[in-house]
Amino acid sequence: MSSAVPAALCLLALTDACFAGFRASTGRNARIHKRAYYLRAAWRGLLGGAVGLAAVALLLLLPLVAAPDAAARYAELVRAGTRLLEVLVPFAALVVATLVAYWLLPMRESTFVILVGLGPFTLLRPVVVVAGAVWAAVGSSDWLVWAGSGAAAACVLAVEPAVHRLRYASPI
Repeated sequence: MSSAVPAALCLLALTDACFAGFRASTGRNARIHKRAYYLRAAWRGLLGGAVGLAAVALLLLLPLVAAPDAAARYAELVRAGTRLLEVLVPFAALVVATLVAYWLLPMRESTFVILVGLGPFTLLRPVVVVAGAVWAAVGSSDWLVWAGSGAAAACVLAVEPAVHRLRYASPI
């Protein structure tokens, strides 16, 4: 269980980064066949997410390794990660269900799914990420949990704007 929580959080963060890369690229290409374009955009998001994830891992591991009570602090980080998953997993399940409905339903219904699901979920994403980070941190008095949850939320929310600015924003 102690490695399942960090693995689940990494999987969620990297999946979200792929979608962030995709969102950063949408509306920027007039071609009809965009599959390769969107795959490259998702890879850019994945790369940005991996860089952010590595930064958060370093932020958490360096003080953890030097701590005399490393096992207790790691257990506290796992508990905070579990609280974070309590917020993120239901939201991710709703997004996945909406995506499945979008892909499987006929055009009229899939358009409706975008209007009532994917659009509002994209707008709610920052709120859910911050709420999850706060929920993870509130249950702990350890500064490392607070720093880690704040840094993780900041990195997840920074992927899309960073990919957009580095790749798609036009110079003035």
